[in-house]
Amino acid sequence: MISATPSIRTIRPTWNLLARPAASALLLLAILATGTPPLRAQTERSLAQAQELIDARKPQQALPLLDALLAREPANARGLLLRSTARFLTDDLDGGKKDLDRALELDPTLRQGWLNRAALEVAGKRYDAALAAFARAEVLDPKAADNDLNIGAVLLLEGKLEPSSARFASYVAKRPGTADAEYQVASNYAGAGYSALAVEHLKRAIQLDERSRLRARVDANFSGLAKEKRFAELLDTDAYRPPPGAHRASRSYDVPYDPQDDQLLGSVVEAMQVIGERFDPRVESATNWALIWGDLRIKVTRTADGKGLVEVSAAAERMPEAEWRRRTDKLFQAIVFQLYNRRAASVKRKP
Repeated sequence: MISATPSIRTIRPTWNLLARPAASALLLLAILATGTPPLRAQTERSLAQAQELIDARKPQQALPLLDALLAREPANARGLLLRSTARFLTDDLDGGKKDLDRALELDPTLRQGWLNRAALEVAGKRYDAALAAFARAEVLDPKAADNDLNIGAVLLLEGKLEPSSARFASYVAKRPGTADAEYQVASNYAGAGYSALAVEHLKRAIQLDERSRLRARVDANFSGLAKEKRFAELLDTDAYRPPPGAHRASRSYDVPYDPQDDQLLGSVVEAMQVIGERFDPRVESATNWALIWGDLRIKVTRTADGKGLVEVSAAAERMPEAEWRRRTDKLFQAIVFQLYNRRAASVKRKP
């Protein structure tokens, strides 16, 4: 995935571009304000406000600010770079490219500008030109971690596996023990069709952060691996083990877990909402289990005798024992109540 922050995904100038190769996100365009001589307070305010609007994905509101600023200061490279991004986000590709070219002409030290230029070149499958742009970005900040990821992604798109892998290895080495680093490399390999390498790095990412598995489920780069046995097994395996001393509790219910029927899982989610238990709305559902993350880690499974099992755990340092017991008891009781409500509603609907 190519990155200015990111990943080479469905690379096309719609500016969600970046950080994994081949078809999945080339440059998310986290436009950074690079060093320039001090500007007047009014100019700085306009640039900062435009940047906030672009970051909030409101480019239409940023354009008038930037148009006014550039009317006063037509040679303001930062303003041109921001307006180029706003134009890309509003599908004005010609205008965006014109502003980007002018910004880099005025100030070749705008590293983000070279990253954006590289994204355009990748979108057009002009890989040599993309590498040249990424090389300029690397010269401007040799220590930036995304140098290796970006260049490695483009080399992979060119079919140059060995130099690409060397770059990816360097990227991971600079971010040791980081799930995201392993994941970005895995996604790049997946997008380019190197399934074995993709699974290897994804497995490491999941070991470091199990949510990487959920991330892969919705990543278009991994869509080509759907029929790969190792990949399918990896997605269907929950190898997590609570740390020593962790809080743990479980409760079984007559309703089994079924990925095609949300009676139990839905009741758990509703129970958490009712009692105000914080949780990530991204629920991961597999063939035999489902996971909900929050202050509590909740796993919903089916037991050998066909019942449903809700297992809850949390690191000991997250909360004292008394609070743990209070919250889990409240959760288990709320699940019973939600299951009862669902059954009652089902009976009412029957003729």
